[in-house]
Amino acid sequence: MKRDFLKRVKRFYEKDSYFTSITIALIIAFLLLIHSYIVYMKPKDFVSFSILDHQKEAKNYPELLIIGKNNTCCLWIVVENHMEKNVAFKVLLKITSEPLHSIPLQVECYGSYSSASGSLNKGEKWEKQVEISLDEAGDFSLVFELWIHNEKTGDFEFSGNFCVLPLKVREA
Repeated sequence: MKRDFLKRVKRFYEKDSYFTSITIALIIAFLLLIHSYIVYMKPKDFVSFSILDHQKEAKNYPELLIIGKNNTCCLWIVVENHMEKNVAFKVLLKITSEPLHSIPLQVECYGSYSSASGSLNKGEKWEKQVEISLDEAGDFSLVFELWIHNEKTGDFEFSGNFCVLPLKVREA
């Protein structure tokens, strides 16, 4: 009888330790999963940048301008700060009729746009309507480049974000 009792205690202990081990392993795995999500899956800081049509939509971009009739197009530049700090930026508009081989373009800037303060606070959005007039016939690319101020160097650096809008301009 004593032997049966000891066997029962041993079986209970083995079952209990198996259950305890599984529970501890699951808790550790769950904690590691949460930790890896927080550390590695945290969204990266970024600045979003887009060009929208005159109705603030990404639909009806101008494709053809006629000199003397409608040689002006209206677009919206939108920049939104998703970083954990304030960001100084500028958007450069460059117009070229040459093929695009690399961006940023090494051509003269048609226009430079930024917020009145020159920077965006965390979570802030900036919008600017721009009118672009072309008086020369040809096939053009409007290239909008986003430049971000580097606090360490004190210079604006190309962010890698750009938008290209192809545009044909014809004589009336």
